[in-house]
Amino acid sequence: MAERYYYSIASGSTGNCGLYVAGGTAILIDLGVSLRKITAALAAVGLGLGDLSAVLLTHEHIDHVKGLPMFLKKAGAPVFASRGTAEALAQKEPLCRDRLNVFESGGAFWVRDVDVETFETPHDAADSVGYILSHGESRFGFATDLGFVPRDVADRLRGCGTVVLESNHDPHMLQAGPYPYPLKMRVAGPAGHLSNPDCAVFAADLVKNGTRTLILAHLSEKNNIPELAFQQTRAALRGLPACAVHIAPRERMEEPVLFGEEEACSLSG
Repeated sequence: MAERYYYSIASGSTGNCGLYVAGGTAILIDLGVSLRKITAALAAVGLGLGDLSAVLLTHEHIDHVKGLPMFLKKAGAPVFASRGTAEALAQKEPLCRDRLNVFESGGAFWVRDVDVETFETPHDAADSVGYILSHGESRFGFATDLGFVPRDVADRLRGCGTVVLESNHDPHMLQAGPYPYPLKMRVAGPAGHLSNPDCAVFAADLVKNGTRTLILAHLSEKNNIPELAFQQTRAALRGLPACAVHIAPRERMEEPVLFGEEEACSLSG
């Protein structure tokens, strides 16, 4: 397996979990599916629970922590969460009080040889965060579950060679879709989820500033279509430096996304 890669295990409203590998360090981002699914996905890339260096949680919503209780019982890797997220989780799961490694949003720490930077994200959770993982000269950004892209988040993500970025919904599908009105307003609001058009605009900004691999994530099952999200971002990237664009599917990816691949935009997942 390549030295550096990202492998989406699950992505979307039914569950979110991804694997970042750099050298001998393996980090899961979120635990939104069952431990059984996580274990099977790790096995597909030749890893087991014992190979994990850490878990990073973005926030406490169930589609990001569904597998957390069982993981805490069965696995030994440290689990990191922002203070607000840890407090919210501890109210529901007693194991979290002693097992979570708590950090302040905006802080940084090391997981083996990977430098982990954190930043606040605008989402209707207790203390939602995104991450930048640096290994050598490689910088990897992760930003999902954000209603918009604040200036400080944009500044943090610029210069990352690979970015996992939310492309949650098509505004027209959301408004015409089955969600009740209050939920539609929540999803489209400033503490909700990033739309395809907003994702595409920021994707172009990222590519202008050095990003060469984009992974569109957290696509809504009811309010989006993978091809629609891909086409909107690809249109925004016309005339810019070559960038590989991938879609994180609801289930695990067929193959990991290797860091540093510079190729023409093509739909894959």
